[in-house]
Amino acid sequence: MRNSFYQTRKFKYGSAATAFTIAFIAIVVIFNIIFTALSSKYMWFVDMTAEKVFSLSDEAKDLLSDITDDVYIYFASEPDELMTTGTNAQLTRYVYNTALQMDETFPNIHVDCVDVFKNPTFFRDYYTTAATDIDSDSVVLVSGGEVRVYALEAFFVNDEEQNELWAYNGEKKLVSGIMQVTQTKTPVVNFTTQHGEALEEAGNLMTIFAENGFTVDGVDLSADELSDDCRILVIYNPKWDFVGNEAEGDAYNEIKKIDEFLDGYGCLLVYCDPEYVNNLTNLNEFLEEWGISYVGDTYIRDTEHSMSVDSYSIITEYQAGNSISDIYADLSALTTPPKTIIRKAMPIEILWEQGGGLSGSRAVVPVLKSYDTSELVVDGTIQETGAYNVMTMSVEARVVDSEHYYSYVIAAGSPSFVDNNYLVSNAYANEDVLSAAMKAVGRERVLAVLKYKPFDDDSLVISTADANKWTIAMTLVIPSIIALAGIVVVTRRKHA
Repeated sequence: MRNSFYQTRKFKYGSAATAFTIAFIAIVVIFNIIFTALSSKYMWFVDMTAEKVFSLSDEAKDLLSDITDDVYIYFASEPDELMTTGTNAQLTRYVYNTALQMDETFPNIHVDCVDVFKNPTFFRDYYTTAATDIDSDSVVLVSGGEVRVYALEAFFVNDEEQNELWAYNGEKKLVSGIMQVTQTKTPVVNFTTQHGEALEEAGNLMTIFAENGFTVDGVDLSADELSDDCRILVIYNPKWDFVGNEAEGDAYNEIKKIDEFLDGYGCLLVYCDPEYVNNLTNLNEFLEEWGISYVGDTYIRDTEHSMSVDSYSIITEYQAGNSISDIYADLSALTTPPKTIIRKAMPIEILWEQGGGLSGSRAVVPVLKSYDTSELVVDGTIQETGAYNVMTMSVEARVVDSEHYYSYVIAAGSPSFVDNNYLVSNAYANEDVLSAAMKAVGRERVLAVLKYKPFDDDSLVISTADANKWTIAMTLVIPSIIALAGIVVVTRRKHA
């Protein structure tokens, strides 16, 4: 009787090979499913983006390391929707990945996902006001009785001119929120009052301080003492002078209090107007002790480097290369750094560069200067042409018990440097210079160390060593596995 086809050698060997192939493919598919699930849970990935968008920075870890209170980060959607299937998954995955890394790194930070549509009652206690809106892409931070609710757009930086998102700011926003809900002790920035300061014009400046981890408050130096937590004192556009030695007692001597504040390693930011600076006799004499002098009733104009028709909104030049003034190295290193603008500024004279102060340990450097095409204008008449200082930094360094401590005086030639129009625009670098200055003054817990992470460049950046590892993996490991599988098949067929 003729053998059935199913009993032939061809069918047996062919069936075995087919079965093995199907089994092998099934194993690969199952392995991929399991590995994908585990990689999502345990954060198995390599961040090869230029700005390390998907990696939690060392600076963020340092800021969170002192927080011991339990913090809960709730996402209002399921993990799959946050990572792949949701309408805004291309954005929510950034925030979710950052939160998961915080959860993985710190035992007191917990991340959970609760679908707001399936379980709306879960979020009932987290509506902080009647206007609070928790959507599927909202993020809720909770610690103790403190709650912060963020919309998705809060984690990104928008270019208003291009009407598109250009950078990820989720790391900074999450760290700031965690510090707020845990009520971590934050440094204080005080704005002086009672000298005609128009603080209502400094709203965005105060907001930037708050976003960078400072508690913002006003202080009347003629009546109040600066707190021990005050790290930065801001003198913003005063019209009348500060009380000095003519005070009837040290309790009313504002200049003395400023001096003592700097002796305690503080930072003074001064924004004066050319129209009023000559009224500030005591303040000017104090600033001369720090090596600088304002030139009042004088304005800088530049017809070639300006952003206004009248040429008074001048573009400034970064003064890099000095160890104490290079507070914006990331900006100055760019091929075309963003513009820094200051309007109707007066020049600031540097009286000496090194050796000032009673101990000779003070130094002064320019931070921003006008271009050499700028002109000095007094009463509408051009006096001279050249490059002039519009922002300076004075530093006093002291060594105590082998540790270095610093005091700073940063002066700008016009309050317009922190004008709301310049701070809120992504086209100008005024905010970046200000945030960099916060970092430079030595405050260890200032959030200025956390930077935006642009994602407009999709290129991957890896080192030569990493490239070699991936090359070996792709050219040797995977082919070796396939070759081994082939050997097994051939061997089984020969001995079947």
